[in-house]
Amino acid sequence: MQNHTTISMFSNVDQNIIDQVLQQASHKHFARNEQIFSIGDTIHDMYLIVSGTMEISSYDIHGNKKLVTVLGEGELFAESVALGNENITPFEITAKSSLHVIFFSRDDVFDFPKPILRNLLTILSTKNVFLTHKLEILNKTTIRERIFEMLNFYHLKDKSYTVRIPYNKTQLAEYLSVNRSSLSRELKTMQTENIFSIQKDVFTLNPKYF
Repeated sequence: MQNHTTISMFSNVDQNIIDQVLQQASHKHFARNEQIFSIGDTIHDMYLIVSGTMEISSYDIHGNKKLVTVLGEGELFAESVALGNENITPFEITAKSSLHVIFFSRDDVFDFPKPILRNLLTILSTKNVFLTHKLEILNKTTIRERIFEMLNFYHLKDKSYTVRIPYNKTQLAEYLSVNRSSLSRELKTMQTENIFSIQKDVFTLNPKYF
């Protein structure tokens, strides 16, 4: 794992406090594509990714997969479900690579030192903003509008006209809830119109449009 103090949960926290909290953690390992949680599972623990990546997804009434997000090293997952009153997850959570996580019981989390609890509140607030952004995407009617909504979110978040989108083409189509072929055509058209350029997963945005 990266340096503990660079992880959001441990930001500006004394190393002695971090070591004390880590002693309470349990470890789990998952293979690539192994399902960690299914929709409807009960979760009472908060997880922190030590290494690897995982994705959170949902499905529409027709069984089409909808990507919510991809998470990697140093990021938390299942905290909103574990720490809430309703402990049933509405999402499917799957390892996308060999995955090593540590986890804490909700009772241990509630007893965390104040500096870490403050960081957790900040993380939960940030994720709430992200979910609001996802709702904004779904409220858009055209593929172009959804692309603009996504890129503008990352542009404002990173405060840059060069943004990295952490999804491959299939994941991006699932994230935007659109057909992959239609998405590819629209991205190509928008590049032709000089709205942005794409180099692998990096978008360079034209300030005229953002």
